[in-house]
Amino acid sequence: MRIGTRHHERGSSLVEAALVLPLLLIMMALVADLGRAFFVSIAVIDAAREGARYGVTSQNSTEMCARALAEAQYQPLPMTLTCVADPGHGSGTPVRVTVSCNVPLMMGSLVGRSSLPISYAAAFRIR
Repeated sequence: MRIGTRHHERGSSLVEAALVLPLLLIMMALVADLGRAFFVSIAVIDAAREGARYGVTSQNSTEMCARALAEAQYQPLPMTLTCVADPGHGSGTPVRVTVSCNVPLMMGSLVGRSSLPISYAAAFRIR
């Protein structure tokens, strides 16, 4: 009696690899999409906070958005960001900056959407 693979099972590992490999590649691409979306969300949060932090001292909506978008330029983002700023009106009122973008997804056809909207609003109180 021979120990090892039987003659009729010789190509089974190749067939199993051919069945599992496409699923593994799709899962890896979905994980890469999620990782990239998470990276962009962190950059959007940082940009909104920086714009609001700057708005406490300047209270100029154009400068607040410029500062927020300048903060986001340090990250290699593949999409454009939009910014909306609401400068406060005196002591005790909040300064709000909202930064948003759409992250294009590589595997969007599998998920059912071509992009993922990410938005964050930061508010700081004027002292």
